[in-house]
Amino acid sequence: MGGRQMFVTVGVVLAVGAAAAAATNSAAVEGGTPTFTIANNRFILDGEHHRLISGSMHYFRIHPAQWKDRLERAAAMGINTVEVYTPWNLHEPYPGHFDWEGVADIERWIALIKEVGLKVLLRPGPYICAEWENGGFPSWFASSKVSGGRTMRMRTHDPLYLEHVDRWWATLFAKLRRHMHENGGPILMVQVENELGFCNDDKAYLRHLAALVRMHLSRRTLLFTTDPPGVAARGTLAGEEVYTVVDFGPGYDLDTAFGVQKSLNAAGKSPPFCSEFYTGWLSHWGEKMANTSTELLLHDTQALLEYANSSASLSFYMLHGGTNFGFWAGANVDGTRYLPHITSYDYDSPISESGDYCQPGIGGPCKYHALREVIQRHTGAALPEVPPRPMVADYGRVELRDALPLLDAVKQLFGEQGGVRTQLPDIMEEYGQRWGLILYRTQLPATALSQGATLDLGAPVHDYASVLVDGHMVGRLDRSEPSNVTMVLPVQAAGRSSGPGATVQLDIVVEAMGRQNFGCDTGNWDFKGLTSRNVTLNGKVLRGWEVYPLEQLDDPSGLSYASGAAGEVMLAAVRRCMLLAPTVGVPRRDAAAGPIFFRGSFSIDGATAMRNAGGQLADTHLAVQGWSKGIAWCNGFALGWYWPRIGPQMTLYIPGPVLREGLNEIVLLEVERPADDEAVTLAGEPDFHGPKET
Repeated sequence: MGGRQMFVTVGVVLAVGAAAAAATNSAAVEGGTPTFTIANNRFILDGEHHRLISGSMHYFRIHPAQWKDRLERAAAMGINTVEVYTPWNLHEPYPGHFDWEGVADIERWIALIKEVGLKVLLRPGPYICAEWENGGFPSWFASSKVSGGRTMRMRTHDPLYLEHVDRWWATLFAKLRRHMHENGGPILMVQVENELGFCNDDKAYLRHLAALVRMHLSRRTLLFTTDPPGVAARGTLAGEEVYTVVDFGPGYDLDTAFGVQKSLNAAGKSPPFCSEFYTGWLSHWGEKMANTSTELLLHDTQALLEYANSSASLSFYMLHGGTNFGFWAGANVDGTRYLPHITSYDYDSPISESGDYCQPGIGGPCKYHALREVIQRHTGAALPEVPPRPMVADYGRVELRDALPLLDAVKQLFGEQGGVRTQLPDIMEEYGQRWGLILYRTQLPATALSQGATLDLGAPVHDYASVLVDGHMVGRLDRSEPSNVTMVLPVQAAGRSSGPGATVQLDIVVEAMGRQNFGCDTGNWDFKGLTSRNVTLNGKVLRGWEVYPLEQLDDPSGLSYASGAAGEVMLAAVRRCMLLAPTVGVPRRDAAAGPIFFRGSFSIDGATAMRNAGGQLADTHLAVQGWSKGIAWCNGFALGWYWPRIGPQMTLYIPGPVLREGLNEIVLLEVERPADDEAVTLAGEPDFHGPKET
C-alpha cells in the first residue's frame, strides 16, 4: 500500500525466477518436491491449476494473542492466501540488533497461517509503505553515526544503502527459508521492492534484490513486482526475470490494467493478478473516516473473479487492517501539509479493527458477509463456519485522579545527570531515539524577555511542539504551518526571574507523530524533533542545550505520581495555570500548563467478566471525548495517539489480552488541554464520527 498524492496504493504480485522460467505446462511436482510455477497464463500449484484469492493482514497491527482468531475469520470469508509485509524497522530497531519476539515473531505468524490452511505471499520490502512509520525503513537511517546515515540514497543501487539491505535480508531469509513452499511451508512467492515505479527505473537495484532472494532462499523462488498500471514498466524487469503484477481499486478498467501487465511479462507467463484490490482506504487526523462503496467493491470483485475465463487472481487490501499501536502510524506529506495517519488502521475493511464483521463505529453496508457470499458462489468452495462476533465490553467510567507534569517526569527519568549536553540541538535520530517525545532545554537571560523577545526555530518543527518558559506553557507550534516557526515570548514570562544574571528556562517539547511512509531516494527523509540547529532569540543563536530523548515513555508505568489529596492540590494548581497561561500560537481554550500525565484505575471481576471464545477478557474502547491530544496506555501497553479535538477517531481500541482480572491502569499523556472532568470511558462500541459540534 502506498500513500501519495491521491494516495494511490501498492500491490502484490508473483515472479518467475530464472530457473523457474522453464517450467513445463504440466508443472508437476518434481521428485516429490512441492512446486509453484506459471504456465499458459495460469498459476500451477503442485501440478494443478490454482488461483489466488488473497488478503492483506499485518501481524504487526494485531495483538499476538489474537493472531489465530483473525486468521480464522479471514479463512471463513473464503480467501486461500495471506499477503505478509515485513517491516524492517520493527525487526531491526537498531543496527545489528534484531527482534523476533512477541509481535515481531514472524515465524509464529507464518506457522499459524499454515495451521489455518492458508498460503503466503511474502512482501519483505525492503520498503513496504503500508501507511507504516517511515515506510518500514529504520529511523536510524537518518543518523550520521550510521554508515551512510543522512546521505544514502534509499531505494536505489547506492552501495551505502545496499550494505544495510544485504544484512537485513540475509538475517530475515535465514529464518524464513524453511517456510518456503518447496520446503513444506506456506510461502509461494516473494515480492521484490514495492511500487518502485513511482520513484525510478533503477534496474540494477531490482536485479540486486532479485539475486539476494535467490541466493538466500532458492533459485526456484517465484519473484514478483507490483505497481499501478501507469508506472509498472518503470518498477519491474520486463520479460522472464520477474513476474510483473499490477494493483488497483474498484472502478479501474480490467482490460487496461491486465493489458499492461501482459505486455511486461513473457508470453504465457502473465496470469491476471490484482495484488492490492482496495476494500477501503486510509484516514488522516482531521479528515472524515474512510467509508467506501460496498456495492462497487462487490460488483468489481465479481468481475475480477470472472475475468479471463475465471482464471484471474486478486488480493484484498486490506482484509483486516488492525491498529497502529504505540508510535507506529506513518504519515503523508502533501506539499507543506503534514498528514499523520490515525491510530486505527480499520481501513473500512471487511474485518474490523476489533475483529468484528461489518463496519462498527463507521457505518454502511456490511462488506464481510457480502464478499463471502460472492466468493462462495463463484468458487463453489465449502467455507469454514464464520466465527462468532468478538465480545466487546463497556467497563464504564474511569476517573484519572493522579497527575504528573511531564517536566517532573523528566526529573525522575534522568535524575541529577540531566540530559545530553550539546552546544546546538539536533534531530531526534541523532540521539538514537526512534519516536515519541523529545525535550530540548536551554537558559535565556531574563533581561532578554523584559520587552518581549522573538523565538525563531529556524525551520518547521517535526511535528508539533509545546513551548514553555520556566515551566509555563507559552505556545504551540504545528509543522503544517511552516510560516509558524517563530513566536514572541510574553513579557510576563520574565517576571518570574529577576536580578543581575538571572535566567529563565526555555523548554521545547516536540511530538514526533509518524515519519512519512511514501517517498523516494533522500526525499523520504523525515527527520524528527528540531530540524534546524540554529534556534535564535532576537536573531542570536542560542547555545548550550540539554536534550532529553524520552523514548523511555514507551511504558510510563514506573513513574511516581502525586496521588490522593496531593494530586487534587496539584490538579487545582494546573487549572489555575491554564487560566493564567498567555495565548501564543493556540487559542486560549487549548492553552495549558504543559504536557501532563493523568492516571486512573478500574477493576474487572474475573468471575463475572465477559470473555471471548479463547477465554480472553472482552475487548473495549477507550473513549477520550473532551480531551485534546496525547498518547494513551493501558497496563503499560501503548495504545497509540489520540486526538479527539480534530477526530475522526474518538476511541482507541484496547485488545482483551491487554486487560487483566482485578486492577487495571489507564494513563494519558495530554499535551494540549485536559478534559474538564479528568475522566475517560471504556466503551463497548468504537466511534469514528469525529468531535460533536458545539
